[in-house]
Amino acid sequence: MSGSTVNQHPSVMFEIIARDQEKAKAFYTAVFGWSYEIGTGGFAYIHFPRHSTPLLGGIGQVQKGVPGFEPGHNFYLLVDSLEATIQKAVEAGGTKFVDPVSVDGYRFAMIRDPEGNPIGLIEPFTR
Repeated sequence: MSGSTVNQHPSVMFEIIARDQEKAKAFYTAVFGWSYEIGTGGFAYIHFPRHSTPLLGGIGQVQKGVPGFEPGHNFYLLVDSLEATIQKAVEAGGTKFVDPVSVDGYRFAMIRDPEGNPIGLIEPFTR
């Protein structure tokens, strides 16, 4: 990676629109320990503390037949251990989607929640 440009406009919010909100909330609580603040229309907000953790985003090319490289968008959650989080996800009704991979100075993996939504997992990294 090169260049001295400071990128602006990091991703600061995501939404998971579930078929079964209560089941989805239970899954994310079991795997990630999330608690919720209920807003308008019953929307369950997840608030995170401010961090000085580096943020990373990117645009990739579709790779037919490669899990995680389908057209669309992915989001990644910061976790302490990919393997432990994958295990928790499977125990809570999710599935492993992409095995842990090391690339460009960080490690990531992907799971699917019980509704089949892909969720990226990334371990702490430094720039």
